[in-house]
Amino acid sequence: MNVSQPVRFYRLRPFYLYLGIASVSLFSLAGIGAALAAFYNLDGSFRYPVFSAFLFGGFFLGCSLLGLWCILSYYRERLEISGFRLIKHDVFRTTEIPFDEVTHLQWFSLTGAIVVESPFKKFKFHIDNYSKAEQIEITNRLRHDLDRDMQDGWDKFQKFNASIFEPADQSPRPESVVFVCLLFLFACIFTYAWWAGRGVHFLFIGLINFAVALWWFSDFRKKTDKLKTKQPGKETAA
Repeated sequence: MNVSQPVRFYRLRPFYLYLGIASVSLFSLAGIGAALAAFYNLDGSFRYPVFSAFLFGGFFLGCSLLGLWCILSYYRERLEISGFRLIKHDVFRTTEIPFDEVTHLQWFSLTGAIVVESPFKKFKFHIDNYSKAEQIEITNRLRHDLDRDMQDGWDKFQKFNASIFEPADQSPRPESVVFVCLLFLFACIFTYAWWAGRGVHFLFIGLINFAVALWWFSDFRKKTDKLKTKQPGKETAA
């Protein structure tokens, strides 16, 4: 524990704000469109139009509320670390634990969760919720400011979350390409189902898959182009 260290606030990555806005916008439009299409039974594919309208509307409303929760979490949730205490601000509550009251710190390797416990309080947060630089800073401060005898799971955490300690400019993972291809495939399948007369709701589901795949592919291209533009500079510097 170092009392002289400044207070630092760590907010969720902007990704959650963008995800929330996109989810609310996309699912709201999809819900309205699907509910209206089912209610008016445009192609006669719904046996129970009113029930189907409520079903689609309720489903997409739930998805929109999840997006709203992401937006709320981005503005409300944050982690505060000072030289003598830890404070976890959640959406509806705040938990404060002084460093000298911490009795246990658990590093979870698979989920990236970190649990801080005292005799009467505890809170959990996920390291992936923060930016790369903040992940390094948070792990370093907790690792060095707290007694290591009360910390469990660090070795596995460091092994399974090695990307935290790697250089920031990493090439996109191959799984991203597979994920984008699957989304495009699902979009084609659902669109074909609509074209084959299975129902207009398949068109909306296909459009959602296509929109998400397009956004993911655009982000993938940006990361790849950014990496390519930085490589010549590194070679020149070498």
